[in-house]
Amino acid sequence: MLLTALQYDSLKTVLQYIEANKRFCLFLRIPAIHFAEKAVPLKIDYLQFGDYGVTVNKTSYYLRVYRNFHQGEEIVDYFQKENDEGGIRFDLDQYGFQLPTNMTDLVPGEVIFGDVRVANHNFALMFSTEFPWSFQQDDQKMKRYYEKHLEIYKIALERRLDRGEPGNLGCPSFPFPVMFPVFTEDELLAMSGSVLQELTAEERESKLVFLSRVPTWILEKAISRLSYCFQPFDCRHNNRPLPFTPLIQLIIKKEGQEKRIERYAYTMKLHEAVRKLNGLIFGGRKAVVQAHTFPFIAESVALRIPQGLKIRVRELRFKGNMNGRFEALNNLIDESSYPLESLSILHQEEDIDYFAHPALTSAQRIYLVGAAPLDIDLLLNLSNKIVHFKYIWSPDFSTEELMTFARKIITAGSPVGVQRTFRMSHEDSIDNILNRVGIRTNR
Repeated sequence: MLLTALQYDSLKTVLQYIEANKRFCLFLRIPAIHFAEKAVPLKIDYLQFGDYGVTVNKTSYYLRVYRNFHQGEEIVDYFQKENDEGGIRFDLDQYGFQLPTNMTDLVPGEVIFGDVRVANHNFALMFSTEFPWSFQQDDQKMKRYYEKHLEIYKIALERRLDRGEPGNLGCPSFPFPVMFPVFTEDELLAMSGSVLQELTAEERESKLVFLSRVPTWILEKAISRLSYCFQPFDCRHNNRPLPFTPLIQLIIKKEGQEKRIERYAYTMKLHEAVRKLNGLIFGGRKAVVQAHTFPFIAESVALRIPQGLKIRVRELRFKGNMNGRFEALNNLIDESSYPLESLSILHQEEDIDYFAHPALTSAQRIYLVGAAPLDIDLLLNLSNKIVHFKYIWSPDFSTEELMTFARKIITAGSPVGVQRTFRMSHEDSIDNILNRVGIRTNR
């Protein structure tokens, strides 16, 4: 059967009715449609950008760093757990130390929201061990904390198993690793050799007696955790090669389906890979992208979006600092988005200046969530057609306040269809307001 390719205009007509994620797949598989696909407006029901990927409708594309362990290498439980969960959200250096994501590396078109996150440079004796960062690789106290505790915990476990006590005795289904430090800071800094060399028999025995009261499962989990955290120090200070090859892992997860995984050589940083992913999906589009729902619910996020991208939004969702976010998104959100069909804001008590913002005053429907402002007049004076008050962090409005809202709507001569909805937690309050309304109506 002879197949004839669609003509350019016919192809554009067909593409605009194909679901966005299916269009992405066709774009990757059929080079001949690249120009037409980028020229046709892209229609999306739900679009959310994140630090490590993007969600389009019911499909998420997100990137991680995956440790591909070499054959024959022992994989510590925590490395395996991170791999099973899709990988890690951090870059790795040549020794395996974590590198903080570079939130300030922005190219034209990209936007950062919230504060730049800075990891804590100070190390203290901890009851839950954290994987070390690259800037901590010269911290001798930290290195010795992991190294010496790993050694003494192994001695304690070996002594216990030699007595015939089974492992994992009493281990809960989802154990939380707890560390019991047995060395002081001064002891760690003074120890350059092994525990057997540095401690007297009496000192060593006192620490083992203390650990003898620790459940076996905690010893085993702590050893696994310490081995996990000590790995990069071991590679750096003993000149060992990494026991794994780091890879960039792309995970594609569609609601109701098994996730699909693709792995690539680790030739760029994670945030650069996100930039490339978003550029592949949204770069070069000639028409405005139409996204019905466009949420920004993370307090801190970097949008790795291509320069020139324009999005027409119908429903926006913000988590605080609405004015600042609108300003940052000024070049991304197309003017045709206004007036918005719906605007949702998580209110924080210190934020009150957004009530006069044109995007809020012109929106057809607004959802106010979080904490109510202290000045109720800000709410009474809202002129939007529909307002939903969902202030779960504040007490319910009183009956008198609710009656004030009703009088405000009536005296303003509001048209049919104006709505104000309120959260009410107590049934007696509902009965009270209904009775008050009934009395006023029957007069």
